[in-house]
Amino acid sequence: MKHPRTLLWLAALLAGATLAANGSDEAERLQAAAEAADAAILAPQAYLQAVRALERARATTGTAQREQGVAEAARLFAAALDRAAVASDRLAAALAKRAAANAAAAYRLAPAAWERAERELFAAAKQLERGREDKAEQHAAIAAAAYDEAELAAIDARLLGEARSRLSQAKAAGAETLAPVSYERAQAALAEAATALAEDRSRLPALEPLAAAATREAGQALRIAALARDVRRRREGVEALVLRWESLLARLATAAGLTPAGDEDPGTTAAAIEAELKRIPVLEEELAQQRRQLASVEDELKELDQRVGELRAERSRLMRELQARARREEQFRTVEELFAPDEAQVLRDGDRLILRMLGLRFRSNSARLGAEAKGLLDRLRAALNVFPDSTLTIEGHTDASGDSRANLSLSERRAAAVADYLAESLGIPRYRLKVIGYGDSRPITSNRTAEGRARNRRIDIVLAPRASQS
Repeated sequence: MKHPRTLLWLAALLAGATLAANGSDEAERLQAAAEAADAAILAPQAYLQAVRALERARATTGTAQREQGVAEAARLFAAALDRAAVASDRLAAALAKRAAANAAAAYRLAPAAWERAERELFAAAKQLERGREDKAEQHAAIAAAAYDEAELAAIDARLLGEARSRLSQAKAAGAETLAPVSYERAQAALAEAATALAEDRSRLPALEPLAAAATREAGQALRIAALARDVRRRREGVEALVLRWESLLARLATAAGLTPAGDEDPGTTAAAIEAELKRIPVLEEELAQQRRQLASVEDELKELDQRVGELRAERSRLMRELQARARREEQFRTVEELFAPDEAQVLRDGDRLILRMLGLRFRSNSARLGAEAKGLLDRLRAALNVFPDSTLTIEGHTDASGDSRANLSLSERRAAAVADYLAESLGIPRYRLKVIGYGDSRPITSNRTAEGRARNRRIDIVLAPRASQS
């Protein structure tokens, strides 16, 4: 409910009531709350008493008296707050009208009605403070009506002010006789807008076209009256007016892409311009459709760009995979060439390489490596250079002769003997070596023949390259 415009008589009444910077926090808090609640308007006497009490307290030199005075001021501000709350409830209808008038800027556009309403509201608040509720209601009713009048006058001034001003100018220019048709149209449009506003001021968006029409018609009457006056005074002849009008029409035709003939009926040119104007919505729709199609094409291009990016990424992945396979094939061939067929069989298991050490022999029930076996193992260094940092699994296998548990133990000892030699003689780190004994559980051929049993008694060395070597 606060408003930048303050009643002059209220300002005079409260002159000199500015508080000093220092003082009781509680009193200042209550004063701020009272101001926010519009206590100066809704409880003027109580608010003024509190302000004066606080001024007197701050002017007091004695500490005790000062504190007592500030406490009294705080109590009075609290009382003003209570009275303002009561008044806000009892004067709710008038205050609602005041808020609507304030929103319409009635204090600026309808100052007389606004000032009258403010005085009545102030009087209603004073009567409430005195306990005279009947008189307060009377003043409040008058205030509500005045605020309502102020709001309507403000809206009228904002909405129809220009139309009224132009119509007044047109009348002063003699439009009633010089441009009677346009003048009557302007009057009718203004009357229609004013009547609609008085009937329902809440429909402002619907009233604005009526106000614009009244303004336009009044301006037309003013222009025609000025032209007629110039013709009467022979400042401009009828021929000059016609030529000027035709010149404007020709400019419009040129802008529309037409070429009017000098002897052409102006009505024909106007009809052609009108036809061109009617084509504008069709052209705009065509343009909008083309824009939609362009947007669709742009979306498709984005999808294609994304797909091309995905295909490029897939191509790069496949190229890397092919290169890795080619490199692995070369590695496999290099290892195969290191051993004779009777020394080792090179097998592939995915990325893993299995060296089936056919030339690696042990004596019966023995896990000791002979000189020939050590020589064969020495050549593993070249294979490991092809697969650097690969892990090695040494698998021990036996034939099915004898006890299975003994065979398992023997296969483990033989695999361990190979691992020990690789670590101690070839310097392969122990963390790269893994030993497994399978006994007779994984034969590669039948154990019924001596040749088959010899093939089943074997050492397989499995090289597993790291992923980055793939």
